[in-house]
Amino acid sequence: MIPVFCVVEHADAAGDGEARGDHHAEFVLVRRDVLFSQLVETALVALGYSHSSAAQARGIIKMGRWKPMPIQYLTDAPEATVADMLLDVYHMVTLRILLQSFARLEELPSEQWTHATVRNALKELLRETNQSALAKECPLSQVRAAPPAGGKSFEKKDKE
Repeated sequence: MIPVFCVVEHADAAGDGEARGDHHAEFVLVRRDVLFSQLVETALVALGYSHSSAAQARGIIKMGRWKPMPIQYLTDAPEATVADMLLDVYHMVTLRILLQSFARLEELPSEQWTHATVRNALKELLRETNQSALAKECPLSQVRAAPPAGGKSFEKKDKE
């Protein structure tokens, strides 16, 4: 595990990336084998934020007195891990995470529509949709649709 100091700030949705006054700062322990490209999402989830918040976040690495740099510019190696990138310098690194909130998911920029974003949006939709509406839209039975939507199964058991 590698400790990473994270500062989570709520960015202005106007698109200029400037942060508002409210922020949250805390150390997060990140597994060494986590892909560096997943650092922002991993840190946010560890801090209690949702996966959908992570999809709307940008990460910036600040090391010492150097100029901050967006995390996606630090390496173009998709297999680079957190250990590869931060093991020797973690004590000097601050991960600044800018959370951008959009009123609707449709306003999310197209470059942020990843498989994880779509999957998490569908999960949230299933949770919010009532069972009767879900039954009309989906060919699955109520018994099969219940576990993803509510986490409980309503299978009938025979009494003997």
